[in-house]
Amino acid sequence: MQSNIVDISLDNFQAEILEGSTQHPVMVTFWAPSHQESLELVTTLEKLAHEFTGQFVLAKINCEQDQTIAMQFGVQALPTTAMFINGQPCDGFAGNQSEQDIRSILQKHLPDEAALLLQQGQQQIHQQAFEQAITTLKQVLTLKPELASAQLLLAKAHIELGHIAEAQALTEHIKLIDQDELYHSVTAQIELAKAAADTPEIRALEAQMKTQPTPELSHDLAIQYSQVNRLEEGLELLFKLLQQDMNSLDGKVKQTFMDILTTHNSDPATSVYRRKLYSLLY
Repeated sequence: MQSNIVDISLDNFQAEILEGSTQHPVMVTFWAPSHQESLELVTTLEKLAHEFTGQFVLAKINCEQDQTIAMQFGVQALPTTAMFINGQPCDGFAGNQSEQDIRSILQKHLPDEAALLLQQGQQQIHQQAFEQAITTLKQVLTLKPELASAQLLLAKAHIELGHIAEAQALTEHIKLIDQDELYHSVTAQIELAKAAADTPEIRALEAQMKTQPTPELSHDLAIQYSQVNRLEEGLELLFKLLQQDMNSLDGKVKQTFMDILTTHNSDPATSVYRRKLYSLLY
């Protein structure tokens, strides 16, 4: 049987309906195989359950096999159907209904596509699948560009991959009303990452670059930037050297540039600077 279509008995009633409906909507139908109207309704409900896999559970209670649950709910006629959310019935109908009418009931209670994708993105972050989470959460923002929770979760995924600039850009336009616990957690992570990216070695090289810049200093500073995920700054230093001389430092600059692109392939900055390098080469 499909995983979101379950037969209910006293043994699994608590887990599948009362507890299960705290995680997802559960449509409970009281029916009987010998009852024609019940059979027609169950056929329609199973079709919709297949169509909306993952969005709700269809729980079937065969009243010919077990009348106890039906009696507890005061069911007096078959078929009777109820939608459960958070352990409580919130909608329903008696008798058979058209497929369109049942769809209308489902659409009132099922999460929309953006909400489902948002939940998937949260799970991917929990599983440390950060690149997949970024792809999923960008889909959410395509559907709902102003959804603050998606922007913040996307920022969190970027932070985990060291994309600090991208994460900060996502937090800059969060409205005051949406600056919740997640917002403060994400912005705190950004500040910590920025602090960690400003090492004594970097400060010393930056000071030398201000007084007497050389290709060697630019190259060394770029390497330091790349090691603390300040990729765009590092790649920009190397690219400027390559613009002046593609064989700068006897080819060392080009090799370092390519090594950074390869090592940090998932960072958005690498695709930008890869295209810039190609423009120089071709």
